Amino acid sequence: MRGKTALLCCFLLSFALGLPVQSQTGCGLPTTATNWTSSTTPTTYSLTSDCTVSATGNYYLRIQSGTFTINGNGYSIIGPSGARALMLTGGTLNLSNITIRGAGGSTREVIRTTNTGGIRLNATNVTIRNNSSQNVVFVGGGSRADFTNVRFANNSGQSGSQAAAIWTSGSGSTANIRDAVFASNSGGNAVLYAAASSTININGCVTFSSNSVSNTGTSGGVTTGTVNNSSTGACPSGGVITPTASATPVPSTATPTPTSTLTPTSTPTPTPGPGTATATPAPPTATPTPGPPTETPTETLTPTPGPPPTETPLPRPSKKKKKDPPPRPTLTATPRPAYAASYVALQTDTGMTFEATYGLDSGVHFRQLDGAGIGIQS
Repeated sequence: MRGKTALLCCFLLSFALGLPVQSQTGCGLPTTATNWTSSTTPTTYSLTSDCTVSATGNYYLRIQSGTFTINGNGYSIIGPSGARALMLTGGTLNLSNITIRGAGGSTREVIRTTNTGGIRLNATNVTIRNNSSQNVVFVGGGSRADFTNVRFANNSGQSGSQAAAIWTSGSGSTANIRDAVFASNSGGNAVLYAAASSTININGCVTFSSNSVSNTGTSGGVTTGTVNNSSTGACPSGGVITPTASATPVPSTATPTPTSTLTPTSTPTPTPGPGTATATPAPPTATPTPGPPTETPTETLTPTPGPPPTETPLPRPSKKKKKDPPPRPTLTATPRPAYAASYVALQTDTGMTFEATYGLDSGVHFRQLDGAGIGIQS
């Protein structure tokens, strides 16, 4: 009860004096000094808003053992002023999609891995900006730090600084950098500085812009550090995506475009129309199948040469259902009845020429033609 009363009094006093009241919960991380070990659960943390943090002694968050992941979702860790934001004395820390700003002090880095060896720091899509510190990131002996798609901007080194961005020192310490921008950083001997028996490897694209010190430097007493720059040149248009706050992933609204658009088309099988005798000449080997008679012939029929018939017999009228006799065709001024196309092929076998027409009631009627194309009544 006394604790709650004291907290309420502090809140009211801050409100009365016009001081900002900083929430200590709800951002997804503890906001006061914390130690994480292999027994700490959970091991993955996701920010839901910016976290303003405080320190006890010289750090805010210390990793002692185990593997931990902090996904910033585009948000920031702010502070602690005068102390380290992150300190690794063991274990592995994975950082992604996060910004760290407002941290460090005259004798404190923003991020430090100690010389105990076996420590891993993995930073992907990380921005470290607007910090005032001894060095921004220190990688101690036997430690390894991998930086992928990172931005160091507007950081200032204080007295005793070696690097305006990344400093490696001690046997076996290594920093691997791929796709990075170093812009408007000041203080120290160089932006990237490899001290005794340490190595900095640069790959992918790298942009150095408006820094007040040289890009790289080495030193060391008995042994000297090494900087291997195998970059492909400056990153296009800055090349590095600065994390943007987006706690809730936004689904894509793009409408997928089909690779091909097919419009179904139907090709109906031609069927004989009412009384239509027009046929497309086919090769002699084709075997046309005459269609059944229809009930409504057209008024006029123009005889046109048709394909030669084969020995396939004409279809007989269906006996399944007797249909009403079709209406008699209306004759035009043409004196001759409407006949179908001549069956010229019969002349080969019989020496005679025939015409065919649909019967008045049913069936098909034939008549023989003489040499002049006139029907022989007999």
